Amino acid sequence: MNEHKQVQKVDVLSVLFDNVTMSEMKENITSFFKSQLLDNLFIVTANPEIVDYAQQDTTYRHLINSADYVVADGTGVVMASKLLQTPLKERVPGIELMETCLHIANEQHQKVFLLGAENEIVKAAYIRLSEKFPEVAFDFHHGFFDLSDEMVVQQIKSFNPDYIFIGMGYPRQELWIERHANQFEQTMFMGVGGSLEVFSGMKKRAPKLFRTLNLEWVYRVIIDWKRIGRTKAIPKFIFNVFKAKFKK
Repeated sequence: MNEHKQVQKVDVLSVLFDNVTMSEMKENITSFFKSQLLDNLFIVTANPEIVDYAQQDTTYRHLINSADYVVADGTGVVMASKLLQTPLKERVPGIELMETCLHIANEQHQKVFLLGAENEIVKAAYIRLSEKFPEVAFDFHHGFFDLSDEMVVQQIKSFNPDYIFIGMGYPRQELWIERHANQFEQTMFMGVGGSLEVFSGMKKRAPKLFRTLNLEWVYRVIIDWKRIGRTKAIPKFIFNVFKAKFKK
């Protein structure tokens, strides 16, 4: 997609992570918009669940490895990189990276499109974010549509955003980007999972203690039992990391 300066790649179970900090990513995104290139910028924020899924699905793995940046959105990924003796500098949580982008957009008077979640959730996120970032022009659409729906693409294109944040969960959000990014120029695309729910105020982010102890996923399971099935990926991920470590 976009030519960016070479960053060391760290292989965690065949997903190639960029060894970057949050402040480096802020710099990368700012300079992308200054560059005036017509290329897009595609960022993947990958947690252990995504890595586990990418291990099983080669097509998806190729898709995320083709992104301009793959950042470690989970403590599990950073811990795995240390175990594999190729340590990543730090975790770059997707929700915080999105907030960093919104601060840049506010300074630069840019346009942001929110795509995903149920209509009332994305609308609530739109209202709250418009209040918090008054210099940003926002628009939105819910995430319940067919991936090939050109009407949605047309709505986004006519808005002409600088950023498109897609909160439809993996692999759907990245598949949407792969399918439609070529219809845009100098646009930043990022899959943001459940971040729209947090920004809408409908879901709370884990308290600071959980985040400091790197137990954000435990908090998510406590408040939302429907997630319990999804946490199966975590022990599987840990097992595969140890397997890779002993192979080394």
